[in-house]
Amino acid sequence: MGMKKSIVLLIVMMLVGCVPVSHIIVGEARDPLSPSQVKIYSDFPEDYKKIALIDAGSNFAFKDPAILFTWQSKMNKVIERLKIEAAKLGANGVVIVGTDNKIHQTFNLDKDGNASSSSYTEKFGKAIAIYVIEKK
Repeated sequence: MGMKKSIVLLIVMMLVGCVPVSHIIVGEARDPLSPSQVKIYSDFPEDYKKIALIDAGSNFAFKDPAILFTWQSKMNKVIERLKIEAAKLGANGVVIVGTDNKIHQTFNLDKDGNASSSSYTEKFGKAIAIYVIEKK
């Protein structure tokens, strides 16, 4: 019985969990773009303007359901979500400033003293949405 409760609790936590994307505007937002127009940068390009700080996670979301098992698939989902959020703000670039891995674990002890545990993993990314100014 304890194992079933743990699994239900884990599923509820994953479904209701944190919103997988958020942002803080630090510059001037622009007209939205297509996410395919957003380029990923590991460092700031020569000429750009900051638009927002963006956080994204790989966890399940009702608007964007995904059940991912590998760290790479989780990172791909984080990048996808960063690009979508940046595009909504009119950014044509995203500078990755950090990533993090989290392992969530729950332990339960039922009334008979039987122990059970469950866990799930999540990847997070932090980035700065930028508008890269093209030189003519």
